[in-house]
Amino acid sequence: MKRWFCSLLLLPACCLLANEDWRTLDEKAMRETLAAPQTLVLTNGQALRGKAGGERDGRLVFRQVAGGGDVEYTFAPDEVERLTFADGQLKLQVFFLRAQGEHEKALAILEALYEQRAPYLAWMEADERAYFIDLVEVARDAGKPYLSVGVAKRLAMYTQDAATLAQLRDMILLGHYQLPLKADTQQLAETWIAERDRYGGSALGWYILARLHYDAGDVAKARDTALKPVVFSSQYPMDYLPHCYAIAILSAEALEDDTHANALKAEMEQRGLAWPADEGLTRPEASPR
Repeated sequence: MKRWFCSLLLLPACCLLANEDWRTLDEKAMRETLAAPQTLVLTNGQALRGKAGGERDGRLVFRQVAGGGDVEYTFAPDEVERLTFADGQLKLQVFFLRAQGEHEKALAILEALYEQRAPYLAWMEADERAYFIDLVEVARDAGKPYLSVGVAKRLAMYTQDAATLAQLRDMILLGHYQLPLKADTQQLAETWIAERDRYGGSALGWYILARLHYDAGDVAKARDTALKPVVFSSQYPMDYLPHCYAIAILSAEALEDDTHANALKAEMEQRGLAWPADEGLTRPEASPR
Protein backbone atom coordinates (compact mmCIF):
# COMPACT_ATOMS: atom_id res chain seq x y z
CA MET A 1 0.00 0.00 0.00
CA LYS A 2 1.25 3.44 -0.81
CA ARG A 3 2.81 5.36 2.05
CA TRP A 4 0.71 8.48 1.41
CA PHE A 5 -2.45 6.39 1.72
CA CYS A 6 -1.26 4.75 4.91
CA SER A 7 -0.82 8.20 6.44
CA LEU A 8 -4.52 8.90 5.80
CA LEU A 9 -5.46 5.95 7.95
CA LEU A 10 -3.60 7.45 10.89
CA LEU A 11 -5.61 10.68 10.81
CA PRO A 12 -8.77 10.98 12.93
CA ALA A 13 -11.95 10.95 10.86
CA CYS A 14 -12.93 14.35 12.24
CA CYS A 15 -9.75 15.88 10.81
CA LEU A 16 -10.40 14.37 7.40
CA LEU A 17 -14.04 15.36 7.15
CA ALA A 18 -14.09 18.70 8.95
CA ASN A 19 -13.09 20.74 5.91
CA GLU A 20 -14.98 20.34 2.64
CA ASP A 21 -12.77 22.74 0.67
CA TRP A 22 -11.35 19.68 -1.11
CA ARG A 23 -14.44 19.76 -3.35
CA THR A 24 -13.21 22.97 -5.00
CA LEU A 25 -10.17 23.01 -7.26
CA ASP A 26 -7.99 25.87 -6.04
CA GLU A 27 -5.88 26.52 -9.14
CA LYS A 28 -3.72 29.09 -7.33
CA ALA A 29 -2.86 26.60 -4.58
CA MET A 30 -2.19 23.92 -7.19
CA ARG A 31 0.18 26.21 -9.10
CA GLU A 32 2.01 27.09 -5.89
CA THR A 33 2.42 23.43 -4.99
CA LEU A 34 3.70 22.56 -8.45
CA ALA A 35 6.13 25.50 -8.31
CA ALA A 36 7.55 24.47 -4.93
CA PRO A 37 11.20 23.31 -4.76
CA GLN A 38 12.03 19.66 -5.14
CA THR A 39 14.37 17.57 -3.04
CA LEU A 40 17.18 15.63 -4.65
CA VAL A 41 18.78 12.98 -2.43
CA LEU A 42 22.15 11.70 -3.60
CA THR A 43 23.57 8.26 -2.98
CA ASN A 44 26.16 9.80 -0.63
CA GLY A 45 23.32 10.98 1.62
CA GLN A 46 23.45 14.64 0.64
CA ALA A 47 20.06 16.32 0.12
CA LEU A 48 19.67 19.31 -2.19
CA ARG A 49 16.71 21.68 -2.49
CA GLY A 50 16.07 23.24 -5.86
CA LYS A 51 14.45 22.54 -9.23
CA ALA A 52 14.97 19.75 -11.71
CA GLY A 53 15.87 21.14 -15.11
CA GLY A 54 15.50 18.12 -17.36
CA GLU A 55 18.16 15.74 -18.61
CA ARG A 56 21.32 16.34 -20.57
CA ASP A 57 23.37 13.48 -22.02
CA GLY A 58 21.70 11.02 -19.66
CA ARG A 59 22.41 13.14 -16.59
CA LEU A 60 19.87 14.89 -14.37
CA VAL A 61 20.11 18.68 -14.42
CA PHE A 62 19.37 20.26 -11.05
CA ARG A 63 19.41 23.97 -10.23
CA GLN A 64 19.72 25.82 -6.94
CA VAL A 65 19.38 29.50 -6.14
CA ALA A 66 22.62 30.87 -4.68
CA GLY A 67 24.02 34.39 -4.41
CA GLY A 68 21.18 35.93 -6.37
CA GLY A 69 21.60 33.54 -9.29
CA ASP A 70 21.17 29.92 -10.29
CA VAL A 71 23.81 27.27 -9.78
CA GLU A 72 23.44 24.28 -12.09
CA TYR A 73 24.57 20.75 -11.31
CA THR A 74 24.34 17.55 -13.30
CA PHE A 75 24.23 14.05 -11.84
CA ALA A 76 24.62 10.59 -13.32
CA PRO A 77 21.99 7.93 -12.48
CA ASP A 78 24.32 6.14 -10.07
CA GLU A 79 24.75 9.38 -8.10
CA VAL A 80 21.02 9.88 -7.47
CA GLU A 81 19.01 8.02 -4.87
CA ARG A 82 15.70 9.78 -5.49
CA LEU A 83 14.01 12.96 -6.64
CA THR A 84 10.91 13.97 -4.70
CA PHE A 85 8.28 16.62 -5.41
CA ALA A 86 6.06 18.64 -3.10
CA ASP A 87 2.49 17.36 -2.96
CA GLY A 88 0.86 19.79 -0.53
CA GLN A 89 -2.75 18.65 -0.15
CA LEU A 90 -3.14 17.60 -3.78
CA LYS A 91 -2.92 13.83 -3.32
CA LEU A 92 -5.25 14.02 -0.33
CA GLN A 93 -7.70 16.03 -2.42
CA VAL A 94 -7.54 13.43 -5.22
CA PHE A 95 -8.32 10.74 -2.66
CA PHE A 96 -11.45 12.56 -1.47
CA LEU A 97 -12.58 13.52 -4.97
CA ARG A 98 -12.36 9.93 -6.18
CA ALA A 99 -14.22 8.68 -3.10
CA GLN A 100 -17.08 11.04 -3.96
CA GLY A 101 -17.14 10.23 -7.66
CA GLU A 102 -15.71 13.60 -8.71
CA HIS A 103 -13.60 11.96 -11.41
CA GLU A 104 -13.18 14.98 -13.69
CA LYS A 105 -11.80 17.11 -10.86
CA ALA A 106 -9.53 14.30 -9.69
CA LEU A 107 -8.33 13.85 -13.26
CA ALA A 108 -7.40 17.54 -13.55
CA ILE A 109 -5.12 17.30 -10.50
CA LEU A 110 -3.61 13.97 -11.52
CA GLU A 111 -2.85 15.26 -15.02
CA ALA A 112 -1.14 18.35 -13.59
CA LEU A 113 1.00 16.22 -11.26
CA TYR A 114 1.89 13.80 -14.04
CA GLU A 115 2.75 16.52 -16.55
CA GLN A 116 5.23 17.96 -14.06
CA ARG A 117 6.83 14.63 -13.15
CA ALA A 118 6.66 12.53 -16.31
CA PRO A 119 10.12 13.66 -17.53
CA TYR A 120 11.62 12.47 -14.23
CA LEU A 121 10.01 9.08 -13.70
CA ALA A 122 13.39 7.35 -13.98
CA TRP A 123 14.70 9.44 -11.08
CA MET A 124 11.76 8.88 -8.74
CA GLU A 125 11.18 6.13 -6.22
CA ALA A 126 9.05 3.18 -7.31
CA ASP A 127 6.12 3.98 -5.02
CA GLU A 128 6.03 7.58 -6.26
CA ARG A 129 5.83 6.34 -9.85
CA ALA A 130 3.20 3.78 -8.92
CA TYR A 131 0.98 6.57 -7.61
CA PHE A 132 0.18 7.44 -11.21
CA ILE A 133 -1.61 4.12 -11.61
CA ASP A 134 -4.47 6.20 -10.19
CA LEU A 135 -4.24 8.43 -13.26
CA VAL A 136 -4.46 5.36 -15.52
CA GLU A 137 -7.67 4.27 -13.76
CA VAL A 138 -9.29 7.70 -13.57
CA ALA A 139 -8.52 8.50 -17.22
CA ARG A 140 -10.07 5.21 -18.36
CA ASP A 141 -13.16 5.79 -16.21
CA ALA A 142 -13.43 9.33 -17.61
CA GLY A 143 -13.50 8.01 -21.18
CA LYS A 144 -9.94 9.01 -22.06
CA PRO A 145 -8.40 5.68 -23.10
CA TYR A 146 -5.55 7.23 -25.09
CA LEU A 147 -4.34 9.05 -21.97
CA SER A 148 -4.87 5.94 -19.84
CA VAL A 149 -2.92 3.65 -22.18
CA GLY A 150 -0.17 6.20 -22.76
CA VAL A 151 0.50 6.72 -19.05
CA ALA A 152 0.35 2.97 -18.36
CA LYS A 153 2.89 2.23 -21.10
CA ARG A 154 5.19 4.98 -19.82
CA LEU A 155 5.02 3.68 -16.25
CA ALA A 156 5.67 0.11 -17.42
CA MET A 157 8.97 1.25 -18.95
CA TYR A 158 10.30 2.04 -15.47
CA THR A 159 8.62 -0.75 -13.49
CA GLN A 160 10.56 -3.76 -12.27
CA ASP A 161 8.16 -5.15 -9.66
CA ALA A 162 6.42 -8.13 -11.28
CA ALA A 163 3.04 -7.58 -9.64
CA THR A 164 2.92 -3.87 -10.52
CA LEU A 165 4.03 -4.61 -14.08
CA ALA A 166 1.27 -7.22 -14.45
CA GLN A 167 -1.25 -4.69 -13.13
CA LEU A 168 -0.09 -2.11 -15.68
CA ARG A 169 -0.30 -4.61 -18.53
CA ASP A 170 -3.86 -5.44 -17.47
CA MET A 171 -4.67 -1.73 -17.58
CA ILE A 172 -3.09 -1.38 -21.01
CA LEU A 173 -5.26 -4.23 -22.29
CA LEU A 174 -8.41 -2.76 -20.73
CA GLY A 175 -7.62 0.65 -22.16
CA HIS A 176 -6.93 -0.77 -25.61
CA TYR A 177 -10.37 -2.35 -25.65
CA GLN A 178 -11.82 1.18 -25.52
CA LEU A 179 -9.77 2.24 -28.55
CA PRO A 180 -10.73 1.67 -32.20
CA LEU A 181 -7.68 -0.56 -32.63
CA LYS A 182 -9.28 -3.98 -32.52
CA ALA A 183 -6.46 -5.86 -34.27
CA ASP A 184 -3.95 -4.45 -31.77
CA THR A 185 -6.27 -5.27 -28.88
CA GLN A 186 -6.67 -8.84 -30.10
CA GLN A 187 -2.91 -9.26 -30.34
CA LEU A 188 -2.48 -7.89 -26.81
CA ALA A 189 -5.15 -10.26 -25.49
CA GLU A 190 -3.53 -13.26 -27.20
CA THR A 191 -0.13 -12.27 -25.78
CA TRP A 192 -1.70 -11.91 -22.33
CA ILE A 193 -3.14 -15.43 -22.59
CA ALA A 194 0.17 -16.89 -23.76
CA GLU A 195 2.11 -15.30 -20.91
CA ARG A 196 -0.25 -15.90 -17.99
CA ASP A 197 -0.88 -19.01 -15.96
CA ARG A 198 -4.05 -20.73 -17.14
CA TYR A 199 -4.86 -21.52 -13.51
CA GLY A 200 -3.93 -18.05 -12.26
CA GLY A 201 -6.01 -15.37 -10.58
CA SER A 202 -7.36 -13.59 -13.64
CA ALA A 203 -9.24 -14.35 -16.85
CA LEU A 204 -8.89 -10.84 -18.28
CA GLY A 205 -7.20 -11.84 -21.54
CA TRP A 206 -9.82 -14.49 -22.26
CA TYR A 207 -12.61 -12.02 -21.52
CA ILE A 208 -11.23 -9.31 -23.81
CA LEU A 209 -10.65 -11.82 -26.63
CA ALA A 210 -14.13 -13.29 -26.22
CA ARG A 211 -15.63 -9.80 -26.02
CA LEU A 212 -13.97 -8.82 -29.30
CA HIS A 213 -15.51 -11.87 -31.01
CA TYR A 214 -18.89 -11.11 -29.42
CA ASP A 215 -18.80 -7.46 -30.49
CA ALA A 216 -17.93 -8.57 -34.03
CA GLY A 217 -20.94 -10.87 -34.13
CA ASP A 218 -18.99 -14.13 -34.07
CA VAL A 219 -20.94 -15.52 -31.12
CA ALA A 220 -19.82 -19.13 -31.59
CA LYS A 221 -16.19 -18.10 -31.30
CA ALA A 222 -17.04 -15.80 -28.41
CA ARG A 223 -18.74 -18.65 -26.53
CA ASP A 224 -15.88 -21.09 -27.08
CA THR A 225 -13.27 -18.52 -26.03
CA ALA A 226 -15.18 -17.44 -22.92
CA LEU A 227 -15.67 -21.04 -21.79
CA LYS A 228 -11.96 -21.83 -21.65
CA PRO A 229 -11.23 -20.10 -18.30
CA VAL A 230 -14.58 -21.37 -17.00
CA VAL A 231 -13.50 -24.96 -17.67
CA PHE A 232 -10.12 -24.52 -16.02
CA SER A 233 -11.32 -22.45 -13.06
CA SER A 234 -11.39 -23.82 -9.52
CA GLN A 235 -13.06 -22.88 -6.26
CA TYR A 236 -10.56 -20.05 -5.85
CA PRO A 237 -11.54 -16.51 -6.94
CA MET A 238 -10.58 -15.47 -10.45
CA ASP A 239 -10.88 -11.89 -11.70
CA TYR A 240 -13.08 -11.48 -14.79
CA LEU A 241 -14.45 -15.00 -14.53
CA PRO A 242 -18.00 -13.59 -14.16
CA HIS A 243 -17.39 -11.63 -17.37
CA CYS A 244 -16.48 -14.84 -19.17
CA TYR A 245 -19.63 -16.53 -17.87
CA ALA A 246 -21.66 -13.56 -19.10
CA ILE A 247 -20.19 -13.70 -22.61
CA ALA A 248 -20.68 -17.47 -22.76
CA ILE A 249 -24.33 -17.17 -21.63
CA LEU A 250 -25.17 -14.32 -24.00
CA SER A 251 -23.47 -16.12 -26.89
CA ALA A 252 -25.29 -19.37 -26.14
CA GLU A 253 -28.60 -17.52 -26.13
CA ALA A 254 -27.72 -15.83 -29.43
CA LEU A 255 -27.12 -19.32 -30.82
CA GLU A 256 -30.50 -20.39 -29.39
CA ASP A 257 -28.75 -22.93 -27.20
CA ASP A 258 -31.03 -22.36 -24.22
CA THR A 259 -30.05 -25.61 -22.51
CA HIS A 260 -26.39 -24.61 -22.31
CA ALA A 261 -27.23 -21.00 -21.42
CA ASN A 262 -29.48 -22.07 -18.53
CA ALA A 263 -26.88 -24.54 -17.27
CA LEU A 264 -24.26 -21.78 -17.21
CA LYS A 265 -26.66 -19.42 -15.42
CA ALA A 266 -27.31 -22.05 -12.75
CA GLU A 267 -23.60 -22.75 -12.38
CA MET A 268 -22.84 -19.05 -12.10
CA GLU A 269 -25.47 -18.71 -9.37
CA GLN A 270 -24.20 -21.77 -7.50
CA ARG A 271 -20.70 -20.30 -7.47
CA GLY A 272 -21.99 -17.01 -6.10
CA LEU A 273 -20.75 -14.98 -9.08
CA ALA A 274 -22.48 -11.66 -9.67
CA TRP A 275 -23.38 -10.55 -13.18
CA PRO A 276 -20.81 -7.93 -14.33
CA ALA A 277 -21.88 -4.33 -14.81
CA ASP A 278 -19.79 -3.73 -17.94
CA GLU A 279 -21.49 -1.81 -20.73
CA GLY A 280 -22.91 -4.11 -23.39
CA LEU A 281 -23.35 -7.10 -21.07
CA THR A 282 -27.06 -6.74 -20.39
CA ARG A 283 -28.22 -9.44 -18.04
CA PRO A 284 -30.74 -11.78 -19.69
CA GLU A 285 -34.15 -12.25 -18.16
CA ALA A 286 -34.45 -15.16 -15.79
CA SER A 287 -35.83 -18.29 -17.39
CA PRO A 288 -39.25 -19.36 -16.11
CA ARG A 289 -39.09 -22.21 -13.64
